[in-house]
Amino acid sequence: MTTTTRTEEKRTESIRHETRALLRAHLSAAAGYRHLTRHCSVCHRLLRLAQEAKDESPPLR
Repeated sequence: MTTTTRTEEKRTESIRHETRALLRAHLSAAAGYRHLTRHCSVCHRLLRLAQEAKDESPPLR
């Protein structure tokens, strides 16, 4: 069993908060025009956040 520190918890919460905010902004903006994922800065940032969170998470047993 692994315990996390308050700093790690705050970092995780910060990533989640930023990801949710970007997703909300993306959904509202993408609704009005033709969306191209490969040119979308929000999609790119969401992908990077997801990869960062995956890299920082402890390995599963």
